[in-house]
Amino acid sequence: MKKRFILGITLVSAMTALGAGSVASAEGSGLIGVCMQNMSSSISELEAEALTEMFEPLGYEVQVVSADDSVSTQTQQIQNFSLMEAEMIVVLPCEIETLEDVLQEARDYGAKIVISGGTGSISEDCYDAVSADDEYMIGMYVASITKTWVEENMDPDGDWDVAFLSSTISDDAKSRCAGEAQIIEPYLKNEDGDYVNLVGDVVDEADKVENPVYCEMIAERVESLDACTTEMDISGDNRSVVAGVLTDNPNVRVIIGYNSLVSTAGSQYIMDTYSEEEQQEFAFFSAGVMGDEYEYLIGSVSDEAGTASVFRGACQFGGGDAATTLANLAYAVMFGEEGVDYGKSNPNSIGLYFPISADLNDGVAELVFFDSESQVVAYTYDEVLSKENLTVYWDSENGYNENALEEETEGAEAEASADAPEGAAAYLCEYEGGLGTETLEFDLYDDGTCQFYLPGSEMVTDVYAGTYVQDGETVTVTGLANVDTSSSYTVPGLWGFIDSESGDCVITIDEEAGTFTPQE
Repeated sequence: MKKRFILGITLVSAMTALGAGSVASAEGSGLIGVCMQNMSSSISELEAEALTEMFEPLGYEVQVVSADDSVSTQTQQIQNFSLMEAEMIVVLPCEIETLEDVLQEARDYGAKIVISGGTGSISEDCYDAVSADDEYMIGMYVASITKTWVEENMDPDGDWDVAFLSSTISDDAKSRCAGEAQIIEPYLKNEDGDYVNLVGDVVDEADKVENPVYCEMIAERVESLDACTTEMDISGDNRSVVAGVLTDNPNVRVIIGYNSLVSTAGSQYIMDTYSEEEQQEFAFFSAGVMGDEYEYLIGSVSDEAGTASVFRGACQFGGGDAATTLANLAYAVMFGEEGVDYGKSNPNSIGLYFPISADLNDGVAELVFFDSESQVVAYTYDEVLSKENLTVYWDSENGYNENALEEETEGAEAEASADAPEGAAAYLCEYEGGLGTETLEFDLYDDGTCQFYLPGSEMVTDVYAGTYVQDGETVTVTGLANVDTSSSYTVPGLWGFIDSESGDCVITIDEEAGTFTPQE
């Protein structure tokens, strides 16, 4: 079962039963410090907003500071939060390796440490949890999206070249760029340069396998990777960098960038500099978290919606919403069980975004997305459009899909419930839990089975099944368990009226109103 926005941790029921405002006052300073690398990127703004919206209703003071890309500034900010006795410090690091000592000191002061991004080689003793990303895999999926577009749109005999805009600011940045460079490798390799099979096992050269993201049209135009690679500023505008690349080589038409900031800024440079006819020759690809970037992706296939651009595809770390993923993880660490490891090595899923032109889709232009496979895959546009878990963000016939995520969740529920018996009666409840007001649903089936879930939720998409016995208006539910047997989140532990070990609960139903009331 697909999980796009999942808290993903079984919390102590007593914690979720606490009312808003009472959590922070129970003990501690009530302060959460958020240390951002900078505030010029979408990821920083979205994560700060998600953390604030998560914790301020619970009575916490959330202070967000920006290091403006300065390691020394970020070090001082973490030290300041430690001295202020912050209960939690969330860090989007400038250079993670330089923060090891100060993070350890902060933990010694008593702060919980949550990191957004990779942890490099620092000790696990320096943090409680990490919202991590497989940067090498992210880069390879950027290569996959690039391959898809290039092979569909570029002339294999045309006089055009490719450029890479990379970053060496950290080990994570180097990993992503190394993954992007796999587009010119005929055989599949890992980050260390070893031949690997499709599941990542190192193999001898005799057993090497073809690289699914290899693009011959790109590779034959790259005599030297170093010669066609330019260092970019990961938080800057980069229009001057793009201008320099095109000045040095006017034939460059495909640009693979480290992050989406360079794709949006570089695309804008193209739109401002080249004629409409020439603009269609260009293509930018990159990884990042979508803020305004969505508009640029739409604008690459639409003359009437979005922002006119040549941003042809993107890979989104965090599985669709890295900001919400981070906020959920921080919540779990703050309120979870003592001694539980909340994912010090827990790679996020990767979302792939394809703007699809009307020519490829029966006259309808679309921006579609889906989560990637666990191993790198290359797709044709036909394969993209036929994917079962495909979600349309926007299309030229209907405009924006305001409920894209909810509709996707409904699809997941339908898949999970495909074998459920007929004759269900649905009962809803507006429940005040640790995550705020939630709409809960129980479906009671004629054969004595039931299902529990949150219809339309963006944060928790799991479905739980059990059995029940009804006595008048009282329904006794037994053994709620995740219908996804591969999930590690087996029992619904986020709601105080459901026993977090047995999955048992008792509810009172109103058949006429179609509602239920939990018996706490």
